[in-house]
Amino acid sequence: MSVTTGFNWRALIGFQLSWFALVLWQQWALLPVALYWLYGVWRLAKAERIAVLLILLLGIGIDALLVQFAVLQFAGSNLLPLWLLMLWAVFALAAVEFMAKVLTRPWLAALLGASGGPLSYWGGAALSGGALQFPLQLWSALILVVVWALIAIALGQSRRFYVKAG
Repeated sequence: MSVTTGFNWRALIGFQLSWFALVLWQQWALLPVALYWLYGVWRLAKAERIAVLLILLLGIGIDALLVQFAVLQFAGSNLLPLWLLMLWAVFALAAVEFMAKVLTRPWLAALLGASGGPLSYWGGAALSGGALQFPLQLWSALILVVVWALIAIALGQSRRFYVKAG
């Protein structure tokens, strides 16, 4: 069911709107974003659905580790908030629908990941009303740069496992 020709503008716009809604309104945005996510997953082929679920689980695991090592902190909790879990869900969908296609060259993936990932966290922290914080400040930033460079490389290289050749 997945469309492989042209750029997936619905996925880009849907991801950006979901990101802003979740960061700004957090729990209030869960239902509409979950409905968007279900629609997007429904349109994917089986291998792509599996990739979305694996990216989602790995992303949650990575952020849970970042919280445990005090790279990230969420106000009032040592657990990841529901809105961040949903953010990982829409990120995983966007990664499969369009991001991984751009990240097939490792050097470009590392550059885009090292800049885009941390900027999303910093922007999210600024817009979240204090829900997301960086207790280690500079160290948090440097760790996020490295982690997101590696995530982006992995996303680009893993694409071959769920996209049909041809």
